[in-house]
Amino acid sequence: MLKLIASSDIHSPKWTGKFLNSLNKVRDFDLLVLAGDLADRGGYKHLYPIFNQVKEKKCVAVFGNEDFQQYRESYKKEYPGITWLDDSSILMDFDSRRVLIVGSDGVLQRPTRFQQLMGIDSAYYKKKLERIEELLCQEADVKILVTHYASSMETVFGERESVYPFLGYPIVEKVKCPPDIAIHGHAHYSKRTFYSNGRTKFIM
Repeated sequence: MLKLIASSDIHSPKWTGKFLNSLNKVRDFDLLVLAGDLADRGGYKHLYPIFNQVKEKKCVAVFGNEDFQQYRESYKKEYPGITWLDDSSILMDFDSRRVLIVGSDGVLQRPTRFQQLMGIDSAYYKKKLERIEELLCQEADVKILVTHYASSMETVFGERESVYPFLGYPIVEKVKCPPDIAIHGHAHYSKRTFYSNGRTKFIM
C-alpha cells in the first residue's frame, strides 16, 4: 500500500516551523506531495530548511500562485532532489503498481485581475485543462492529480462564494479520465478537507 502524505501553502518562512513539526511526527511514508505556495512571494531561498528535511525522501511538488513564474526555473535548479511537476507527469513504482502523478498549478474558472494584467486569459486555462486531461489519460494502476488551485469546487466550501472563480475549477468532474486521488491547496479557509465523489478521493 502506498503511504502518501501531503501539504501545501507553507509560504516559507511563514509556516516552515509548523510544517517541520508535523513532518517530524510522520516517520514512515513512501511519498511526500507538496501542492504549491511553498515560499512566500517567490522567495525560493526560504525553501532550504524544508528541502534539507525531505531531500532523502521521494517528493513531488507543483507550483502555486506565490511561486512566481519568473522564479520557477530557480526552484528546479536549487532543489533538484524534488520532482517538480509543471503541467507534466511522472510514473513511479510502488509495490509493483504503476502510479501516475500528474502535476500542475491548476485551472481557474476566471483569471484574477492581476493575471489579466499579465496577459492570462480564459484561453490560457482552457489549454491548461486540455493538457491535464491528456496527461491523466495515460495508462497506470493508480492515478494521482496534484494541483495548487482546487480541482473540484466541492473542496472550497467555507470560502466566500464570491471568490470561488478564483480558487479553482471542477477539473475532476470535467475530464474523461478522472484520477483516483486529487490533491490541492490554495483554499485556506475551506472546511471540507476530505471529499469523495465516488471514484476520486480529494485531499485538500
